[in-house]
Amino acid sequence: MTAVSPPAVDRAKGPALGRDSWLVLAITLVFWVADGYDTFVLIITGRPALLDLLPAAQAAAVPRYMGYLLAITLAGWATGGIVGGIVGDRLGRRRTMVAGVALYSLATVVAATTGTWWLLGVTRFFTGVGIGAEWGVGTSLLQETWPERWRTRGAGLLQAGFSLGGLVVSALWVLIGSTWGLSWRWMYVFGVVPLVIIALVYRRIPESARWASGGGGRRERAGLLRGATGRRFLAALGVSVAITVGWWAVSSYQPTFVGGLVDDPRRTAFYTGWAGALYNVGEIAGCIAFGFLAEAWGRRATTLVFLAGSCVIVPVVFLGLHEAGPATLAQLVAGLFTGGLYSWYAVHTPELFATRMRATAISAVFSGARYLAMIASIVSGSLASALGGFDRAAVIFTPVYLLGAVAVLCLPETRGKGLPA
Repeated sequence: MTAVSPPAVDRAKGPALGRDSWLVLAITLVFWVADGYDTFVLIITGRPALLDLLPAAQAAAVPRYMGYLLAITLAGWATGGIVGGIVGDRLGRRRTMVAGVALYSLATVVAATTGTWWLLGVTRFFTGVGIGAEWGVGTSLLQETWPERWRTRGAGLLQAGFSLGGLVVSALWVLIGSTWGLSWRWMYVFGVVPLVIIALVYRRIPESARWASGGGGRRERAGLLRGATGRRFLAALGVSVAITVGWWAVSSYQPTFVGGLVDDPRRTAFYTGWAGALYNVGEIAGCIAFGFLAEAWGRRATTLVFLAGSCVIVPVVFLGLHEAGPATLAQLVAGLFTGGLYSWYAVHTPELFATRMRATAISAVFSGARYLAMIASIVSGSLASALGGFDRAAVIFTPVYLLGAVAVLCLPETRGKGLPA
């Protein structure tokens, strides 16, 4: 195992991107693609999976059960994120990241064999644990090893990998579900790929020298809720609630909503797959753009623009568009704003906390909000069943983005200040 030394801070010139920097980005990016795949595979195939696993008399309750599955995934994600962050500060970024990837990969493969919706839910819980455990330590590893002047752009590229994974899911589902008419179970079999990648690259994954030299401890983690650090943590958690609840209670239903605008099963798979694909294309563009705009406009201003765009596009999609074609195309804009917001986590939060508590803090910010999003998913799914569709239920949750606008104004602007030691 090798450690990548942190580059000296020199925003005027700074060191060039070296081989180690690109290696860290490549490895974490591949794992982020796998994160996105294992997250979106439920969103894209949830409806056919539940129609297969539930009794025929329960078909009308699919939105409610979808809410349950999303909530279970989020519960695992939140738990894994908090535990993984603490372990990552204590035992290192590298080992924690690899363990998380191995767990969610194995759980996704097992999901292909389930025969009831609740067994699928069990596998989704462990998928969430693995993804949550990996996210914070992977983000910390990238931020702590990339040259100062390139960190923000690298973070945007990294977050775009999650969306690329969703794009892969959508493209595969168009092929497997629409063109070939095969079972949703085949989509989960591809979860084995990250395990193969780990076997090939494990020895080449470096450790962060910032972490190796700074370490971590219980006292530092206890200080997360005290003084200025505590205020930053709570404000960041408020932004996270807006982004996370907004996505899981609103945007996660967009592909299913678009697919529900047609009746034929193959056409449903076609439009669901394309809606998911275009959403992720927009999200990739949004995540990358966020990193560049945050460097030009500042972290807070960029976040406010993306929150405002999210508030506008959600009602347009769910209430203004009633045909599958236009609703599918609108996913480009929806992904740009509601998905692009996720780069805020990789860009802004690492700059708010010191190395000794960074993985714990950003994992808690990223994953802690998922406990609330878990409840929102159940409520949103139940509302969708009661109101006869996802449209009205999703719009009810749209004002949560305003919470994010208030919370981000309570955070310091960190552009140009460098990563805290």
